[in-house]
Amino acid sequence: MKKIIALIMCGLLAVSTMTGCAADGDPEQTDAAVTTEPDSGGVTITLRIGDPMMTVNGVETEIDPGVGTAPVIAGDRTLLPVRAVVENLGGTVGWDEAANEVSLSYNNNEITLTIDSQTAYLNGSARTLDVAPTIMNDRTMLPIRFIAEGFGLDVEWNEADQEVLITSTGASVISGMALIQGGTFTMGSPESEPERDADEVRRQTTVGGFYMSTTEVSQAEYSALMGENPSDRQGDTLPVENVTWYDAIEYCNALSEAEGFTPCYTVSGDTVTWDRSANGYRLPTEAEWEYACRAGSDTPFNFGDYVNDDDANCYNAYGYNNDASGVWVNGYLERTVDVNEYGVNGYGLYNMHGNVAEWVWDWYSEYDQTAADDPTGPESGNYKIARGGGWNDMPKHIRSAYRSAYPADAPLYSIGFRVVRNSGERQGTVSSVNNANAEPQGNTLIVYFSQTGNTQGFAEIIQEMTGADVFRLERAEPYSEQTNSAPLYGEALDELRSSATPELRVYPEDEGIDVESYDTILLGYSNWWASIPASVRTFLLRYDLSGKTIIPFCSMGGGRFGQSISAVAKLAPNSTIKEGLCVTYASYDRSEIEQWLRNSSLLAD
Repeated sequence: MKKIIALIMCGLLAVSTMTGCAADGDPEQTDAAVTTEPDSGGVTITLRIGDPMMTVNGVETEIDPGVGTAPVIAGDRTLLPVRAVVENLGGTVGWDEAANEVSLSYNNNEITLTIDSQTAYLNGSARTLDVAPTIMNDRTMLPIRFIAEGFGLDVEWNEADQEVLITSTGASVISGMALIQGGTFTMGSPESEPERDADEVRRQTTVGGFYMSTTEVSQAEYSALMGENPSDRQGDTLPVENVTWYDAIEYCNALSEAEGFTPCYTVSGDTVTWDRSANGYRLPTEAEWEYACRAGSDTPFNFGDYVNDDDANCYNAYGYNNDASGVWVNGYLERTVDVNEYGVNGYGLYNMHGNVAEWVWDWYSEYDQTAADDPTGPESGNYKIARGGGWNDMPKHIRSAYRSAYPADAPLYSIGFRVVRNSGERQGTVSSVNNANAEPQGNTLIVYFSQTGNTQGFAEIIQEMTGADVFRLERAEPYSEQTNSAPLYGEALDELRSSATPELRVYPEDEGIDVESYDTILLGYSNWWASIPASVRTFLLRYDLSGKTIIPFCSMGGGRFGQSISAVAKLAPNSTIKEGLCVTYASYDRSEIEQWLRNSSLLAD
């Protein structure tokens, strides 16, 4: 029976009689960014220990004509002829004797390794090897796992027949793919992690290997395939955004068909069925996304414990895990950037933190501490998960463990996606059923929080147009300052970071309002730190809004809704959130508000 080499031993490659490759029984994690261009087709090479012949796509040929070079096992190391392998794949091999360097080139990827050095270079980017290349018996030994994954190859070992199988898929991919070798990691965040949320409970999670696009899907890629560009801020090299989860599913299927792969998804109305054995493009699972984002790290961000302006594109104005003074300490671009800006993580992936949040397969739900093997989340839900945070989110919201929740059918200017493909066999099917209500219905209640009067003015216009009942949220203990100021900002920022739930001056029932009797809640607030004010959190935790429709409205200074929709969804996971409206402070456009209410079925046409 064939087993992945990672489970038993690593093969080693030799350059004719001069260079080879080696690794010990425990392979290194892949950390390579693969820039794969279309091959002329897939190539499969089989080599057998002690046999000077090899097969290339089923055709037998001599490994080293006239010399008789054959793969051998030396101690616990296996030597394979790298020159024949790489050249049959269409690559090249070079040896710089003066520098003691081996250079390998394949499909626009370059690998350089130096004898006795654990530093290797993939496409000019330094990588650390577990095993340094070394010379043994006049052969230069190189780590096959690093080479195979750097070139996007699959490597298997057939112990019974003493064979090594090397496969190039010949796959055409978008913007490069990184081969992420599967493994087990701790998903979620420790309780000691600053600004964590309660739904980030840690658990041991195992994922299989997969290929992931090194960048978010660009607008050029999306529009070329789908014939349209729905993005709010447009530019070919910017990430596509303003797409629903269903749009992302449709794109994956279209890309699979365009490149001759089997589509992963079957769509029937709001229900999507995923064929896990299909070889086409798909969205990553939540577990795959976090595993790829972390790239072996266990810090809040894959680049460390803090976000500097050159680390990620986010609302970084007030920093992370610093004093909550409300004083501006960093920058804020207020826009998306190119999909390949900022540095890559350890797996060669761009913008896993910030720029746009990224749709994943899973429905949102709290998960427990039970160990999981390739989890795909619940089969039904009200909100899909997006990971990584966007350009208008705080550092808190772009952490590796942070989980956003959004309606699957509502596009947002800060959500895009990237694609993955299987790198090995998967089995079974998984269904995705949307539990959200179709349309708002029944009695409507306006609930809002307003600190400086901007949201109050918005709520009064809505109440005038709809005639709905209204309730204002007010803190029992007022903030130290009532107008915009650094002390007020600091207090509100501290509440965000601590997930505070302050007592209210009065509650709806104190004024004869039975929240349970309403079917639709128009929920108003100001965008504070890319989220909801603490008093709104108090309301959402106190009342069960399951089965109800929530329609948000927001006054803001430029960050639009930020993470506020997700904050509402996570606190009311069994509700249905419909399209909201945000305005800049008190700049009310009555015609815009009226049209939004009509679109929300709250006003008759």
